[in-house]
Amino acid sequence: MNDHALSVAAQPRSIDPTTLYSRPHARLAELREETSLVQLKPNQYLVLRAEHVVPLFTDPRTRQIEGPEFVAIHQIPDGNLARFLSDLFLFSNGAAHRAKRSLFARSFAHRIMREARGQIRAVADGIVDSLPRGRSFDFVDAMAARVPADIIGAILGLPACDSRYFAERVYSLARAFSPIYPHEHHQEIENAAGELYDYVEEQLCVRVAAPRDDLLTALVTDWHAERNIPFESLVFQIVGVIIGGSDTTRAAFAMLVALLLQRPDDWAALRADPALIPGAVNEGMRYDPSVGSIPRVTTAPIRFDGIDLPPGAVLRLSTMSAMRDPALFDDPDRFDIRRGDHPRLHLVFGIGPHRCVGDMLARIEMEESLAAILDAAPDIRLETPPQMLGFGGLRQITPMQVRIPQPQS
Repeated sequence: MNDHALSVAAQPRSIDPTTLYSRPHARLAELREETSLVQLKPNQYLVLRAEHVVPLFTDPRTRQIEGPEFVAIHQIPDGNLARFLSDLFLFSNGAAHRAKRSLFARSFAHRIMREARGQIRAVADGIVDSLPRGRSFDFVDAMAARVPADIIGAILGLPACDSRYFAERVYSLARAFSPIYPHEHHQEIENAAGELYDYVEEQLCVRVAAPRDDLLTALVTDWHAERNIPFESLVFQIVGVIIGGSDTTRAAFAMLVALLLQRPDDWAALRADPALIPGAVNEGMRYDPSVGSIPRVTTAPIRFDGIDLPPGAVLRLSTMSAMRDPALFDDPDRFDIRRGDHPRLHLVFGIGPHRCVGDMLARIEMEESLAAILDAAPDIRLETPPQMLGFGGLRQITPMQVRIPQPQS
């Protein structure tokens, strides 16, 4: 029996979740040394150690949390947001999950995303060329937010001029995926959910009347042929893909660039050898991930080092903690773009049938965007580093001020 097992009490340690907002990595490390999991709220637990987090993604004694459960746990009022979360394929299981996810599986297949690499690089090059020179600006807003919004819009067939409109609403709606629902911002989130629904519904109706050569047309055409889900559900799934394709990459890419700019040797190494870029992207997503945890629900009793949990317990699998666990990574608090111990499947995207459908797209967006900056703005300077806020769900990022020097005449 190891020292960890001896130190764990029969009852899980209860903590105030708000204590994890300040210095989350350090706090998670302290807790991980003491115990396998902590209790956040009644019947809600944060799983800390990689030895438990990784297998629980596919443990048959757990399942994905269902949308209505998520809504009930967070006491989200009836309305646009509650209907969206209750129906979203992310919060479903079995046949319902397969039917909804399959709408996008072919379009986001790895082969197709690799073939789109040139298109993605062209978008990134255009955005870098448009960045201000000679003055300070917010990199999150000007670059990190634009790339994924423009790309997911292009893949779906949305007008390029609309990307800022739906991106702003996506960032509001993404707050709903936090382990602690921000009730003080509920009206803003509720409005964003309704406006995004109306926007996608209108875009689909336009394509019903006048089909185009784009993914939205293909989706609504296939839906008309099979009608295996209600039209409202089709709209909700597309809204979900827009969120997944915009907000997580925005935060992850901004933090990656900030981490690299704070390490001049790494920045210089990437400029000298672009083959290091994929490793840098992997390491950025590990070191300070934009997805902090993924929820599961127990379907049978589970024991964690002497702690017994009943069926129906909500487990938040802390990817954030597991990816700093020395049992999974060597010297995990060191940022290393040459790291050789990344698992084949990056934990930030999940494992099993609920693994992120857009994992390859996110990687390519970040790789090509980083390459575009290294090529066209290699002397970019970090003035105000961003912070990744939160410890679970979709984490939020603060502004990031940078400056690109004015070209010498």
